[in-house]
Amino acid sequence: VQRTIASAMPLFVLAIAAAFVTPLPRLGVSLAASQAEPPQMLFGPKGDPVAVELKTMNGVKSVKGRAGGKMIDVMGASGLKFGCKSGECGTCEAKLDGRVVRTCVAKLPNKPTVKIDVTQNKVLKSRRSSNF
Repeated sequence: VQRTIASAMPLFVLAIAAAFVTPLPRLGVSLAASQAEPPQMLFGPKGDPVAVELKTMNGVKSVKGRAGGKMIDVMGASGLKFGCKSGECGTCEAKLDGRVVRTCVAKLPNKPTVKIDVTQNKVLKSRRSSNF
């Protein structure tokens, strides 16, 4: 029985697919050694706990966060809004241990305790003094 090109095509496609599906070991590294070590993460989901003292217009609040986590996540009921989500507009400005940071892009530092002050934020001040 002669095979035509059309009937041999599926076999050729299967052979190519099998070649790409079969994992190839990396050169110079054994397969067992490459799977033994998990990848290291700079800031994992289990960062060190950070106690945050949050000074808002309504008083001081104590909240908890994780080192390397997003700072905007611990801001909670501080009243801060973030509009651009890229640190350009300044509506989320706060002072982290005396330094002005944009909380939408900043990460919590790896310290046991940090102080965040949002009372100097211009947007919060203007909303507080307006008659809306």
